Amino acid sequence: MKRMGQMAPKLGLVLSLLLAQTALGQTSRIKDLVNIRGYRDNQIIGFGLVIGLAGTGDSPSSMATNKAIANMMTRLGMHTDPAEASSQSIAAVVATAMLPAFKRNGDRIDIKVSTIGDAQSLAGGTLLMTPLKAGDGKVYVVSQGSVVVGQANGSGPSVLTTAMIPNGGIIEREFRPNIAPKGKLVLSMRQADFTTNSRISDQINLFFKGFYAKSLDPSSVEVEVPPLYRGRLTEFIADLESLKIDVDQRAVVVVNERTGTVVMGAGVNISKVSIAHGDLSIRVASGKDAKGEELKSVVSVEGTTIGDLVESMNALGVKPADLVGILQAVHAAGALQAELKFL
Repeated sequence: MKRMGQMAPKLGLVLSLLLAQTALGQTSRIKDLVNIRGYRDNQIIGFGLVIGLAGTGDSPSSMATNKAIANMMTRLGMHTDPAEASSQSIAAVVATAMLPAFKRNGDRIDIKVSTIGDAQSLAGGTLLMTPLKAGDGKVYVVSQGSVVVGQANGSGPSVLTTAMIPNGGIIEREFRPNIAPKGKLVLSMRQADFTTNSRISDQINLFFKGFYAKSLDPSSVEVEVPPLYRGRLTEFIADLESLKIDVDQRAVVVVNERTGTVVMGAGVNISKVSIAHGDLSIRVASGKDAKGEELKSVVSVEGTTIGDLVESMNALGVKPADLVGILQAVHAAGALQAELKFL
């Protein structure tokens, strides 16, 4: 790279360059690449009441809360008219949770509650016994307990209308999906890719010494449980998930024009190209002069990676705006062998 003019000694912006690990030769476990079809969490939901609020509950105009309070009191043996059941110490909430697969009866899970009325805060409240149902209409969890607002739910201390009940749900019905119907598993890839999919099938067949795996499409691999593992599905999945695969990945360069951040695979290549941009001149050279000495102002572009190019430009103090423009020009010229994305 050769300068056509003097650049300012200090730059107002500093390029933040993140070089991702090259996709070529990257090894990952099958466990980190796929999901087993059927092995998933189950969403559950329920309607409940949070009591014990210090005047921050639903207002008397909240008819849904008033009816819920009256129904609760009636079930407890005290007949109450909805018009007489208003209290700002109570808030109507919706309780939600994720029920993991294969959790056992009696295990506990966290419950999240959110107001559905005009309550101002759930701080200091207690959720009354609330059944949570899945999409099939069956009760899987019963929740109850003291609510915790603020950082406990990741929403910040200023959010008081959403809260958590740590370990507040007790599992009453187990969720046990059949993940291997007819003795076959289906692996669903988190990122569909023909090459990686084929490598997964080949590695499974090689390790288990048979033709047990076959690719159904770019995102799915069907695996038959070998006879040796019949009745030992857990051991089979454990051995399968531990297999390592060379992951193939599309070459992508992501540029944030606002911050000047560039994220790329270090192995993303660029073809031979010459660029003139502002007071900078980028030209192709062998990297050595006639005497065989390295040229400090020259960057070899032909056959190198874009990571090398960007590192060199960053070292020379190229402004983020100039770097973004250069990458755009290289991509437009067809010399960047990658997909260019802008945030």
